Amino acid sequence: MSAKSSRLLLSTKNEASAFGLMPMVTKHRLHELDLFSDSELIELLESHPRDQLQAFTMGTNCENRHEWQPVDTASASGRDLFAAVARGHLWFNVFRVQLFHSRFRDLLNQLFGEMSELYPGFQCFSQTTTLIISSPQALVYYHADAQPNFLLHVRGSKRVWVYPAGDRDLIDQELMEDIFASYMDEEVPYKPNFDEKATVFDLGPGDAISWPQNSPHRVTNLAGLNVSLSAIYETDQSSRRKLIYCANRLFRRSYHLPTWSVKETGISSPLKTLGYRGIRKLGLIPIPPRRAYITNLRINPDAPCGFQRINDGPVLTEFSKKEFALEKDPRGRAFAVSLGKAR
Repeated sequence: MSAKSSRLLLSTKNEASAFGLMPMVTKHRLHELDLFSDSELIELLESHPRDQLQAFTMGTNCENRHEWQPVDTASASGRDLFAAVARGHLWFNVFRVQLFHSRFRDLLNQLFGEMSELYPGFQCFSQTTTLIISSPQALVYYHADAQPNFLLHVRGSKRVWVYPAGDRDLIDQELMEDIFASYMDEEVPYKPNFDEKATVFDLGPGDAISWPQNSPHRVTNLAGLNVSLSAIYETDQSSRRKLIYCANRLFRRSYHLPTWSVKETGISSPLKTLGYRGIRKLGLIPIPPRRAYITNLRINPDAPCGFQRINDGPVLTEFSKKEFALEKDPRGRAFAVSLGKAR
């Protein structure tokens, strides 16, 4: 196999020059690898640490975010998990696959090596991957990520709505600050009229979609078991943006200074980030609390939706057991208590 044919990313020169500046779909070759076959995915689900695997169910309406509910994976084998997601109504986030599976580590190294060659000026100092396995009709609600990322689609078909980054009508700046500071997950309020500003893409195997950092987006699967790889990375520019948002949040909310500007150049930007770094070094910035995932649902590959209700629940999901314990108040209501362990 020639060096050219062994490449995983197939961006043209024009596409490479626009990477991260606008929403766009390019091509890749991951779907040609046996790494994403049924048998390989079952083996991965069997061996992957359960505290690094999130399972969710959801509704069918992109406006009903409350239907996005965690599902416990206790006692389910890799084969059970695969059968449940293939036939049910589930979404799996398999985090940090490169840390636990050498073939994915090699894949990640090749992907980012090619990015450094293809994309002018691209340099990142950290990268990770999340394997996403989801049911034929599953969806992900409107949200915005803190870190830059792009999605390489491998199996099935899905529709992705990408919205302009930095539009305060689409996402409030204070919410974006909370996301950067890890005080909330990436969920943000959605209104149907937001779609007037969206660019819509239909993805099939071999498509890779990218967008500017912090672009809100949502996803609906169209057909078949869907498998994608989310490549997440950090650059000097993305790190600087995070510091600016976190500094704005700290100085305005804790010290009542009118820090609203999100400009990444000019005099105020380095002053804010330097001040924030100094306060952080002194240990004066509170550590945001972790979220515990408690549920009444558990994987059942024989159930129509791939899960069943837990009769004696609720329980902590396997994803949260490493950091939390479940206790009950005098009225018998369950609540999570932190074990003081950082993920």
